[in-house]
Amino acid sequence: MRYRYLLGDSRRETIRLQRQARLWDPTAFALFDRLNIVRGWKVLEVGPGRGSLHMELRRRIRGPVDIVERSGPFADALRRRCRRDGFGDGTIWECDLIDAPLPRSTYDLIFARWVFLFLPDVEAHLRKLVAALKPGGRIAIEDYCRGTLRMVPEPAEWDDFLTADLAFFASQGGDANIGARLPSLYERAGLEVVDVTPTTRVGRPGSIEWDWMSTYFLDVLPRYGRFRPFSSAKAAALRRHWLAAARRRTSILISPTVIDVVGRKRSR
Repeated sequence: MRYRYLLGDSRRETIRLQRQARLWDPTAFALFDRLNIVRGWKVLEVGPGRGSLHMELRRRIRGPVDIVERSGPFADALRRRCRRDGFGDGTIWECDLIDAPLPRSTYDLIFARWVFLFLPDVEAHLRKLVAALKPGGRIAIEDYCRGTLRMVPEPAEWDDFLTADLAFFASQGGDANIGARLPSLYERAGLEVVDVTPTTRVGRPGSIEWDWMSTYFLDVLPRYGRFRPFSSAKAAALRRHWLAAARRRTSILISPTVIDVVGRKRSR
């Protein structure tokens, strides 16, 4: 069940995550509104990364939020940020989720964004989180269904590029389309599915959506070139098409869909 986090915690990745948060945090805030998070809840966040949503969760419950964060630099940065808001210290487990000694029947809410697409054996991780929920508590996961990712006009290499995108995550046992599978996996883990909400972004050159997708995919294209039927030559051709498309005001990028999936632990 061991895996390597494919994107790392470098300064470059930190900057990318900050830009990504500016685009997608409002979607998470809308989810938090639907969850009706209230003061005093016991909350766990899995994989907070740079912590924009972590600080929002602390603000909403007016208290500490526990964390599972395997990156030492990210965990240290969050400790420093949390000292400044006056809401106290939560527990931080600096380890893989599967190894975290989570307390049983403790949390009103467990939240994760863009974590489960990296995880092997998703069912085992869900069962671990369900055990940590109070009866009636909820798990809320935001993750991808990548099938909507398109460029208009579409390059000849696009379908092979999409295959490489999925293979990149599968190389460590992950599933980049995990958002589409989560409702069924929730039910098998003993959760009642109470909300499934999709969000897809569309952007033209110069928009925050275009810049977000271009920054990520142009950076990883050389790595994707190792996954057949994509290749280094196709990656180079796609890069040329992408940069040319960025100079045309009529070009469009359609994002992967982010799906919010909320499940409730059945009361005994």
